[in-house]
Amino acid sequence: MKYIFLFCLIFNFSYAHKINLFVTNENNTLEIYSYFASGNPCKSCKLLIKNEDKIILEDVLNEEGRYIYRPTVKAIEIVVDASGGHIAKEKLVLENIKQENLQTHIKEEENKKYFNILLGLTLIFLVFLVLKKVKK
Repeated sequence: MKYIFLFCLIFNFSYAHKINLFVTNENNTLEIYSYFASGNPCKSCKLLIKNEDKIILEDVLNEEGRYIYRPTVKAIEIVVDASGGHIAKEKLVLENIKQENLQTHIKEEENKKYFNILLGLTLIFLVFLVLKKVKK
């Protein structure tokens, strides 16, 4: 039982360092924004833009976790590396990028976070309930 509890606890902390990636396309210019689950920007994180396996751009995000990029090809893969294995990737085709406001995106991510917390707590409760029934 201790191991199940520790597993659930570790699983919940794994979201603490999750990196989110948000990309908008306006007038053929991509605005790339990356931030941690806490909402803090991914400052000076490595940015890699690829087309298939060819590296197009290698740079770092600014202090706000942003980067402005003018794409030269239509299909790209964006990789943000915050080191320590914290990586966010997204493959994009420029015509398919949905137009979404950054604030709306952050609000949706907050809602997902609360849903995941509630789901995790429910799973822990169900594990304890099942273990209690099995012990009887």
